[in-house]
Amino acid sequence: MLSSVKINTHGHWVSVFEPLPRERQDLYEKYEVTPALLDYAIDPYEKARVEIDRDAGVTLLIFDVYVPNHKLSAPQTAPVGIMLTHNNVLTFTNAQTNFVNGLIAEHLRQLRSKGPIADQFDFILPILYHLSTNYFGPIRRADAKRQQIQRSLQDRTERKAISDFLEIETGLVYILTSLQGNVSLLQEFRRRFSGQMSQRQKDDLDDVIIEAQQGLEMAQMTSNVSARVSDAYSKVLDSNLNQTMKFLTIFSILLSIPPIISGFYGQNVKTLPFAQGDWSWQITIGITLLFMGIALALMLNRRWWK
Repeated sequence: MLSSVKINTHGHWVSVFEPLPRERQDLYEKYEVTPALLDYAIDPYEKARVEIDRDAGVTLLIFDVYVPNHKLSAPQTAPVGIMLTHNNVLTFTNAQTNFVNGLIAEHLRQLRSKGPIADQFDFILPILYHLSTNYFGPIRRADAKRQQIQRSLQDRTERKAISDFLEIETGLVYILTSLQGNVSLLQEFRRRFSGQMSQRQKDDLDDVIIEAQQGLEMAQMTSNVSARVSDAYSKVLDSNLNQTMKFLTIFSILLSIPPIISGFYGQNVKTLPFAQGDWSWQITIGITLLFMGIALALMLNRRWWK
C-alpha cells in the first residue's frame, strides 16, 4: 500500500507498506526508487546501515526501531527503511513496524505548524530523534524489573528468578544490537552528508547521535548489572545445593552405622559380645547410638557442616 503526502512544493513523503508488484512498479516510475534498494528497504531482516546508489542519487537508511511487545524475550526491534531521493522521502514498514507511520504523520503535522519544511533533513531528523528516544522507556522498565526481582530475592530465593533474569537479558540483547547499529548508521550518515547540511541541521543530527549513544550506554549498564546479579544468584543457588548435598551425605553416613552393627548381630554368631545376654537387643541399640555419636562428633569437630 502506498500513500503520499506533500512535504513542500517539490517533495513528498511516501509511506510504503508491504508493496504489491503493481505498487513496486509505481515506485520505480514515479518516485525514483531503484530495484536493488527497494529489496533492501522491504527486507524485514536487514541490519541497521546506510546504502547509497550514487548513479541514481538515492540514499537508504535502515534504522532499527523499538517495537512494543508484551514479552521481553521476544524480538523487540525491527528495521524501518527511510529512503531519500532527489525530491521525496519514502518510508518502508510492515505489520510489525506500521506504528512508525503514525509517528511520522504526527511529526509532519507539528513541523507544518511551525512553518514550511525547507528540505528532507528537516523532515527526517526529528523523526530519527523520536525513534532513538523510544528506547529509553523499555530500558528503564527492564532495569525496574531487575530491581524488583533483586529485592524479592532478599526475602526468598526461587529458581524462577533465573528465568526472569534470562528474559530480561534476552530482551536487552535485541536492544543493544539495534542501538549499536543505529549509532554506527548515524555516525556514517553524518560523515557522508554533513557537507550538505546547515549548522542547525548538524546540531540536530548530533542530538540524535547523543540520544542513541545514551540509550546504548543505558542498555549496556542495565545488561551488565542484570548479568552480574543473575550470576551472583546462580552462585547462591549452587551454594545452597552444595549445603544440601553435604547434609544428605552426612545423614547417609550416620544412617549407614545401624545396618552395619545390626548386620553383625543378625548373623547369629555366638562369640559376639553380648549376643547371648538378656539385654542384648538394648545393648545393640546402645552400641549403635554410641558409634553414631562418635561419627557425628568427628564431623562436627572437623566442621563438615560449614
